[in-house]
Amino acid sequence: MRGIKEKRGITLIALTVTIIVILILAGVTIDAVFSENGIINKAKEAANAMNNAVANDQAELNNLLEELNEIMNSEWNSNIEIPDPEPDLPTNIEDVTDIQEETVQVEDEYGNKVTIPKGFEVVEEEGTTVPEGIVIQDKDGNQFVWIPVGRVYKDSTGTNYSDIQLGRYTFNTSNGEPTLIQAAYTEKNLENYKQEIKLRPSKYVYDFIEYATRANPDGIEPGVNGLNAIAKNLGSFVNSVKDNAGYYLARYEASYGSGSSVANYKPLSKVSTGTPRTSRSTALTQGMLWNFITQIEAAKISRNMYNNDSSVGAESDLVNSYAWDTAIVFIQEMGNTNYANKTSVNSSLANTGTTGDEVCNIHDMASNCLEWSTEYSTYTGGGVTFPYVLRGGNYYFSRYTTVNRGLNGTAGDVYDTDSFRVILYVE
Repeated sequence: MRGIKEKRGITLIALTVTIIVILILAGVTIDAVFSENGIINKAKEAANAMNNAVANDQAELNNLLEELNEIMNSEWNSNIEIPDPEPDLPTNIEDVTDIQEETVQVEDEYGNKVTIPKGFEVVEEEGTTVPEGIVIQDKDGNQFVWIPVGRVYKDSTGTNYSDIQLGRYTFNTSNGEPTLIQAAYTEKNLENYKQEIKLRPSKYVYDFIEYATRANPDGIEPGVNGLNAIAKNLGSFVNSVKDNAGYYLARYEASYGSGSSVANYKPLSKVSTGTPRTSRSTALTQGMLWNFITQIEAAKISRNMYNNDSSVGAESDLVNSYAWDTAIVFIQEMGNTNYANKTSVNSSLANTGTTGDEVCNIHDMASNCLEWSTEYSTYTGGGVTFPYVLRGGNYYFSRYTTVNRGLNGTAGDVYDTDSFRVILYVE
């Protein structure tokens, strides 16, 4: 009929079909997620598989480590040495508490550098600052004192210091003030130590020469025809002092250590023991003060001290005039005024280290025995040459001082006052 509107809507059948489709889809989704082969179970299975794989890998790694340990501990590998990690090298004097396996350079509390050779340790109870006198010793207890060259700080302010130069000096006979006659080097440059500098202290009428290569200008080899033995290698000594800022002087006059002849005799640098010899024919016993010795013997024996000893990183030699004079300069600069003119404190022969003559931990430079050096004298008297030079004071002549230069003219003409002292310089 015209005038009545047609109404449209969802039929009951369509609604029913829609609901059925939705239910079917929901069932399929639930089954896909929660069924035995659903997504959640599949994820769990994958996680379990991953954990099992990790566990298997760890087990295989553990087996490999066990096999490696068995190999490392096996008999055929027992002689293989695995090196220890490199130890931290000491930087301060107080850290050098045992024998060093390598040469090291350390500082004291004032900032002074000290080179400790391989095979030595610092004797801390004797002092840990350079002005006190740093004492080192080897495994057998032989002791040496560091003689610094360059700037030496006397305290921690940085403003109280002395500049010490390696050289040959004369000393004022009143106050001990040193005058440099021959410098070994200027800063880092070698100077003229090889030249035949004729040092003539005011009280002498002849010259003293420190030869680097020959015993006299005519070219006669050292130790031949009555001439003195020169330094083992003066250039090596000077270069070592330049590079290491110092050298070592034996703390004591030499004592007998070991050996049956000059070829293999070795000295000690310790407080001597027993009764000193009263003649050259008296048998030597270990620790006995080594007197009645010639200059040529003293030079050879000094070099024997660490000869062919790979455990020690230093060369030994008889004291030269550079080493003796510079040590006196150091001693005086450290507050021991006019030690250059000191005379012996003992009036009879004694064991070195017992006389009471001690400065900067060094004993008996002014007392007890004269000490052979490698310096050469040009003195000639009555047709006889006197090439051998002894240094220091001694008990017999009270007028002899630390800077004294005594002479001897015959190689075998020796006395109870004739001894020697070793120096060390870092290789």
